[in-house]
Amino acid sequence: MEFPADEEVLAHGFRFRPGWWTPRVSEGWGDFLEQLPAGDRGYRTITRADLLDTANSHGLPQALLAGYVWGTGSSAFLVGRRARVFRDNGSRRVEEALAAVAETLRRGNTDDAYTSMLRGHQYNLKHLGPSFFTKFLYAVDAHGREPGRALILDQFVAVALKTVDGWDISRRGPWDPSTYAKWIDHAHGIATVDGVRADAVEMAYFNHGRKVAARR
Repeated sequence: MEFPADEEVLAHGFRFRPGWWTPRVSEGWGDFLEQLPAGDRGYRTITRADLLDTANSHGLPQALLAGYVWGTGSSAFLVGRRARVFRDNGSRRVEEALAAVAETLRRGNTDDAYTSMLRGHQYNLKHLGPSFFTKFLYAVDAHGREPGRALILDQFVAVALKTVDGWDISRRGPWDPSTYAKWIDHAHGIATVDGVRADAVEMAYFNHGRKVAARR
């Protein structure tokens, strides 16, 4: 599997319209979206670099929102369903849960942070599953624009883990904490051997899994 260069990882981005999201979140949470590079017809572009910047530059709810915007891209038809996490959880609940999870990450407890956001656990938010809360973990755990231990695990990464490495892993999840821990150990191990960023490994798995899924 070929791994992207650092510049390609950070430039990994998608087009969207801020107006799809800002009416669906608490006042002020989406303001940063208007600061992203503008294109034609009201579109803007959000990159992986922007996702990594958001927690420090704008705040934790904004980092969660950035993960949703980046992960949804130009698929406007998905916005209403995905934005339910902001509609059906009060802003205070969202802020308190994200702050607690961020503190767990700062203490180096990545696996505990993941576990705490799963359904039935203390900091789970309604409608928020691992595909999107791992984007939040990844953004908050980063050191500047360098990844920390936390990485994204979504359906396409899962497909690649099954097809490339033969893992017994479901495409849709949810994935238990031991599976997440195994994945990030696996990705960081590959990164160390190949001399690449850990999120370059994640991006390569994502790209491969998306191609496999498109052929099915």
